[in-house]
Amino acid sequence: MKPVISVSNLGKRYGRVVAVDDVSLEVFEGEIFGLIGPNGAGKTTTMECVEGNRVPDKGTISVLGLDPRRDANALRQRIGVQQQEAHLQKRIKVWEAVDLWRSLYTRVVDTDALLARLGLEAKRNAWFMTLSGGQKQRLFIALALIHEPEVVFLDELTTGLDPQARRTIWGLVTGIRDRGTTVFLTTHLMEEANASATAWQSSNTDASLRWERPTSWYGSTAPNRQSCSRAMMPMSLGECRRWAWSSAPREARGPTRFAAPATTS
Repeated sequence: MKPVISVSNLGKRYGRVVAVDDVSLEVFEGEIFGLIGPNGAGKTTTMECVEGNRVPDKGTISVLGLDPRRDANALRQRIGVQQQEAHLQKRIKVWEAVDLWRSLYTRVVDTDALLARLGLEAKRNAWFMTLSGGQKQRLFIALALIHEPEVVFLDELTTGLDPQARRTIWGLVTGIRDRGTTVFLTTHLMEEANASATAWQSSNTDASLRWERPTSWYGSTAPNRQSCSRAMMPMSLGECRRWAWSSAPREARGPTRFAAPATTS
């Protein structure tokens, strides 16, 4: 199966700071693929390079067979993006934001049905500043999905939300994938890994901000599990040298992969 996203040897520096070092990954159609790691690990920088919003210093990227920089205009019609930090005017109404985003694309979905599916139907006339944190995130998801993209990028989607709002968002993410859209997301929350993705790649960034490429990818129908070479569970996945995760039987969720990051001292 040909991947819809392919990244090879991606690197990005900001002056002397190495934000991303030698990242390689593949994302396949119908997956919920996640990058997980502590804050500052380079997850957002990686995602922005893949989206075409940031120029990498090295490496090659292909998204839906397109180069994110050379084919930027064509790619934007086929992907949706939810930024880590997004804001709208305080007094813009939900329907006005949706109408504005509709005007940017040649093909759009039934926006009334989209708002209803995301639980925002009753908030059509509400100002942005009156929405709760979870409602704002659902609105940004709606804006990312308004043109029915083939791939959607979700960056730190549930950061700052209460547990109930997080669970609601996780359910929405699964629903997006079930409707045929490939999902690429980032998070530093372990519970988010257990709740949503079918494939994860982790980073170990204790010192060098280097992403450890998995030594192997392999399919499995083993029970859910997480393991660490240390005696106690780590405070963050960045401290965990070896891990594996599965969400559900392959028949129910589509492709599930396990990652075994290389052990470091």
